[in-house]
Amino acid sequence: MKALLLLIVSGILAAGVFIIGKQAGSDQLSPMLVLFWQMSGGALVVWLVSWPSRQFPKWDAMHIRYYLFGGLLGISIPYALAFIVMQELQVGIVGLLTALSPVVTYAIARILRIEEGHPLRLAGLVVGLAGVTLLALPQGNVSSPANGLYMVIAFGIPVSLAASNIYRSRYWPSGSKAMPLVTGMLTVQGAWLLVVNLWLGNLQDGLFVSDDSMWTLALLGLIAGASYMSSFSLLKVGGPVYLSQMGYVITAVTLIAGILIWNEQYDAQDILSMGLILAGVLVTTLTQRVQHRRANAQTLTK
Repeated sequence: MKALLLLIVSGILAAGVFIIGKQAGSDQLSPMLVLFWQMSGGALVVWLVSWPSRQFPKWDAMHIRYYLFGGLLGISIPYALAFIVMQELQVGIVGLLTALSPVVTYAIARILRIEEGHPLRLAGLVVGLAGVTLLALPQGNVSSPANGLYMVIAFGIPVSLAASNIYRSRYWPSGSKAMPLVTGMLTVQGAWLLVVNLWLGNLQDGLFVSDDSMWTLALLGLIAGASYMSSFSLLKVGGPVYLSQMGYVITAVTLIAGILIWNEQYDAQDILSMGLILAGVLVTTLTQRVQHRRANAQTLTK
């Protein structure tokens, strides 16, 4: 029950980051400025939470490299892409493509020969990618070449998340705990994004363009920090496979928010493509869960 509750809460919080990010874009804020406040606000929250237990990040070369590349692939790049494309695509579509990351992770892992093949997981990959293809057809959600380009960019979100899953698992610093690593990642991402925003001139006229934007960005940082903390707790309780099912909650929440807040509409082809993508993710994650259980059982019997 605890894992299920954490799954729901984590999914809602992660979806909240997308929703508030889209609202910030509607306020004409630069995606890089929005991303900076997401990272710096999230870093502040996790530093405050980790301070009493003194779970501080390490700052040697190996850890800094991990914070930089793990954070880029798993946080900065996917959210930057999301904030860019959400001004042209429905937030529900962006949330849906984010849920595709377990399928893409499996595809990359098979190409790199990290994981063994499995017929059902391969079927899930094919079904999920068929859903993406259907979603990108002109008769569906994409009605112009410009939107087609944004769909291609949006597909970079699950690809980046998948690359992050593989990178963080293969290069996890030996003996390190998740909480200090998350703190280090957010701190490093916030630091380089500060430099980028200074270079782009986003901070020359002040940090905020209006009082409404100030509250939007403050709320974004708070929810982002809570999202990382909740996901960390879910990872400890349910494991990585269970964590990947967060995508279903993210998809549901972003779809509902898009309809209620921005009056987004979806036709029959969109709904069919969504069903294919979610079915592909479901088959892939459930099969992976069964494989992990069998592997653990075989290890215990040896």
